[in-house]
Amino acid sequence: MIRMATALDIEQLAHFLASCNATSMRHIGHCGQDEQEIKSTLRQKFSDLPFENSMIIAVENEQIVAAIGLDFDEDDQSAEVWGPFVQNEVTAVLLPEMWMMLCHQLPTPLKHPHFFINVENEVAIAFTNNVGEKVRGHHYILHKDRQNHKFESTEEILQLDPANVEAFQNLHDLAFPNTYYNAQTILSRLNENQVVFCYCDNEGLKGYVYVEADAENGEGTIEYIAVDDRFRKQGIGRKLLLRGLDFLFTYNSITVISLTVEKNERGAIQLYQSADFNIVHELVFMK
Repeated sequence: MIRMATALDIEQLAHFLASCNATSMRHIGHCGQDEQEIKSTLRQKFSDLPFENSMIIAVENEQIVAAIGLDFDEDDQSAEVWGPFVQNEVTAVLLPEMWMMLCHQLPTPLKHPHFFINVENEVAIAFTNNVGEKVRGHHYILHKDRQNHKFESTEEILQLDPANVEAFQNLHDLAFPNTYYNAQTILSRLNENQVVFCYCDNEGLKGYVYVEADAENGEGTIEYIAVDDRFRKQGIGRKLLLRGLDFLFTYNSITVISLTVEKNERGAIQLYQSADFNIVHELVFMK
């Protein structure tokens, strides 16, 4: 039976999605691997649409065997697609009907679906090709374990202060001109859990890292890191990265930091690997 999911399905759905993402042949990038984290995301504001309009499931013998979700953005009618998730190749035959039903019941048309699929997930890639999506790039997922982190401190790296706000704004908006958080947005988000650290000396601000910690869900993210072009190749990026990791790993609930990097960004990948990040997945981005 194919039907829209409800809040009553979230417990079983989180378990199903986590089990799928535990193996690369069924892994989807927009969704994590931690069952409690997935459950928390589904129970909170998963999408701009109500949950009952955002997730479709296939059920056999009272067990979920396939699922597709839409983290929908009403502003531009785009969505990060959670899925398609399938139990096995047999249940994959349900996906076209599920996709059609999911899209047709939306109160607002879906114009821009974004898929993020493990390169080994042949079933999901084949389905995405069949619905007309095109490959737009390849990305690596990198992980850093708390147990492999050595806490370090660098006196040149301090939290952003009023004297360096303008320099931070100029560097961020130059380094990331079309990103999801401009400098003003970052400044408005700052608190004890969301922090900008800056590398400064007598020549001024040379680089920064912006990190966010979510202790409740055990999540830590390196949102942005940038070094002024004039001061590249001096080890500043690595020092900033390590300072951000020091901060995130002070939260006992955060045990793993995950990053997504475009496959062709060799400099960024080398930087993260120098801080003991490991490549754990390669994913294809399709839209």
